[in-house]
Amino acid sequence: MAEFLVEVTGQEVEIILGLHDFERHAPQRVVISVQVLTADLTGDAGGFMDYDAIVAHIRSYAGQRIETQEELILAIHSYVSGLPHVARARVSSRKPDIFNDVDWVGLSYPARSLFT
Repeated sequence: MAEFLVEVTGQEVEIILGLHDFERHAPQRVVISVQVLTADLTGDAGGFMDYDAIVAHIRSYAGQRIETQEELILAIHSYVSGLPHVARARVSSRKPDIFNDVDWVGLSYPARSLFT
């Protein structure tokens, strides 16, 4: 059995996300990244990490209305953590277009690295 770090990095989805008035009326670009530390993988057809399911789940948020990034990443984390072979997961979201003078604002859950 092997342990792997599976990463889905920088997946963009348009979501109506935020509490500010200017965020409530139109979708904005949100960048989602997921790290999964696996357990009990064999690498064969029955023992692999299905990252397609993670990508499809993130895509399913397109066009939805979500009030906070915390709500979004907790929902994604809950889904990913329930997948087979997942020992631990970390989800991050970034809003790159919210402020002109900031690269992005975002957060990660859990706050600590998978390796601490």
